[in-house]
Amino acid sequence: MPAPDDFRSHTSAPLPAGTRRDIARRLAGGPTGPDDPASGSPAGDAAASVRAAVAGRIGLVCVAWPGFAHPLWLRAGSGDAEAAITALRDGVAGLDLPFLPHRIMVIGDGYLAVALAAAFPAAAVASIEPVPGRARLHALNTLPWRRISAIHNPVGIAGARLAVMTDPATGAERLVPDPRGGIVTLGFEPVLRHLGWGEADLLIVDPAACPDLANPAIDGVLAAFRRVMIHTGGTTIPSDLIARFPPPAWRAGTVPSHAVFDRAAFGPQPASRRQPVFDIAGDPLACTLPGRGWRPVGETGFCLAPAGEAPVRLTLRCFAAGPAAFEAQLRLLPAPGPALRLAIGFAAAGSGREIHRAAHEIRPGETRHWRFDLPVYFGEVDISFEVAARDGTGEGGWLEIRDPAFL
Repeated sequence: MPAPDDFRSHTSAPLPAGTRRDIARRLAGGPTGPDDPASGSPAGDAAASVRAAVAGRIGLVCVAWPGFAHPLWLRAGSGDAEAAITALRDGVAGLDLPFLPHRIMVIGDGYLAVALAAAFPAAAVASIEPVPGRARLHALNTLPWRRISAIHNPVGIAGARLAVMTDPATGAERLVPDPRGGIVTLGFEPVLRHLGWGEADLLIVDPAACPDLANPAIDGVLAAFRRVMIHTGGTTIPSDLIARFPPPAWRAGTVPSHAVFDRAAFGPQPASRRQPVFDIAGDPLACTLPGRGWRPVGETGFCLAPAGEAPVRLTLRCFAAGPAAFEAQLRLLPAPGPALRLAIGFAAAGSGREIHRAAHEIRPGETRHWRFDLPVYFGEVDISFEVAARDGTGEGGWLEIRDPAFL
């Protein structure tokens, strides 16, 4: 028989602060790992280990950072170690974001892009490395992160030519306009279309990596971002930037090392509860696939093409926790053929009771961000995606449906 004392209630020992923070990050879906000085791998020790790993060496060095699932690569003998430490230890917290971003573009700081991908695992991150000499290092660090889209080319005014200049005092590389330069800039708008982004939440840019930031011709593109953060190295906003982002259309502010401009049209908004409904590398879902006329696009999207009299249909079953809206990125691939009609239906699983149905037409070559409101519903739902040719011929091109999600 157990001793009577074994049945008495006992007071649990309090959890260390680092453990509590780690549990909170796990519940929020963020990066995990202890960061308290009393824990086994505090950030200070991690910074010291990174510095020790590159001390007295030259070449590519692989290091680990607490709470990150993938290793990081640094060029020993350069400023990469300090840049990585700053981005991973202080970068995300130093941005002081008042909202939860879902589409993030980072120009010129691959380590910060990795830190943001770890901090916001549901966000799509476009990391742009414009300097050719850093492309291999950038690829090594971003390739393991499935939510990071890496672009090894400068963006700005399409067709502008640039060259790389090295600061003799610091050794830092920066891009400068040069009519005979060997680096050709991609336009902002084609890059956003390639990503399928009509609008985005956050742009973080280093002027040394984007000379066209000084050109007012890109002001219209910058308005596609909810918040623009420009690296200034301090807390003072240069006067030329204030003129570029005038009130009341923009609200200006500062955080350490960045000037901040918020598009006033957005105003304060609550954090979004975005729930993706299609991810072939995520949790398994019950689905009904058509016999033909479908194929996956990446990991979070798919294509449908009508090839008969009946619409091609793909059905997914998932749980809806009272979403307020639904969104998806649509693109009908350029090809001869009619416009297509996409209908998305929501029905209660089991009973088949219709909850909502929405339809949209799209023309060949058109890209569209489609968002519509939903009635509040809790429970399992069947989501059907039906595509048919608008003219009723039964034949049509491939319609890409990327990142469908409840909001």
